[in-house]
Amino acid sequence: MGIAEDRFAAAQARVFEETGTHATSSFLTIDTQEPATRIGRVHVLKVGKEGAPPVLLIHGGNSVAAGWMPLLKLLQHDFQLYAPDRPGCGFSDKLDYRGVPFREHAVAFISQVMDGLGLPRVNLIGNSMGGYWALLFALAHPERVERVALVGEPAGSSARPSFTHRLLSTPGINRLLYMTALKPRRAKARQHLRMVVAHPERLSEAFLDMAHAGAILPGAQRAWLSMLEQTRSPGRAPRLMYALRPELSGIQCPVLLLWGDRDFCSPVWGQELCQFIPQARLEIIPDAGHMAWLDAPQAVASQLAQFLGAPLSGASAAPGEESVRA
Repeated sequence: MGIAEDRFAAAQARVFEETGTHATSSFLTIDTQEPATRIGRVHVLKVGKEGAPPVLLIHGGNSVAAGWMPLLKLLQHDFQLYAPDRPGCGFSDKLDYRGVPFREHAVAFISQVMDGLGLPRVNLIGNSMGGYWALLFALAHPERVERVALVGEPAGSSARPSFTHRLLSTPGINRLLYMTALKPRRAKARQHLRMVVAHPERLSEAFLDMAHAGAILPGAQRAWLSMLEQTRSPGRAPRLMYALRPELSGIQCPVLLLWGDRDFCSPVWGQELCQFIPQARLEIIPDAGHMAWLDAPQAVASQLAQFLGAPLSGASAAPGEESVRA
């Protein structure tokens, strides 16, 4: 590994040490036989109880598998948790998404990770782009999915792309922004996370170190921006989750949406999504942002454990962390 990878590995280890979470790392080599959806080497964190119900967690856009802390800590006694670094992120092979068939890639990634881990059927938890991928997989392979939980807005839930998304998905402009105002700087890590976390001041220095180290890994920025470019729609056309609405009636499993009331996309869009998914319900997490588990870890973990069929061992929502049924 290079210097950047060593820095990220050390920062990730500190996050697990400070939370008392034992995680093991493994690598899968995935070849779909199709050049357009080739994935390569995938890094997976494994946490939890052997023999417990398996849960696969798919993180969001510009993030890493270890970003699921402290959720991994709170769920580790009741589930067997697998958190892969998505292609282009963390220790997984880097990927330029230009020219990649996005939907086929997402389905192939989850399918091949499950095969590599020997998991015929799982519960899926996804955040943001990972939530969109989880639903794509549930549509393509309903026989392999027990339940789906979406923590935070699944990418592109609103009718029109936001101004910010249009900027970040525009080639040239996005790279200029990441060279200037959005350039990852450790000193501004809390400020940058304010876009997805309601209370970044509560995050530990170790977590901030890890988030920053992951953002500056070689190839990570190229993967993130090229992925955004790939999801760009002409003009103001609906995209991603909103464009998927006509198919959502085909989701056969129960779906839970956990939506922070301070997510950058209003919970109103979550209420609308529930009208399209037969077995879906929405729970609103008060005073929480897009990555709601970082603002209200106990509330999110308790909701997930109950939904997945195993009441959380020795933990309940802390004062002020209750959820609200929409």
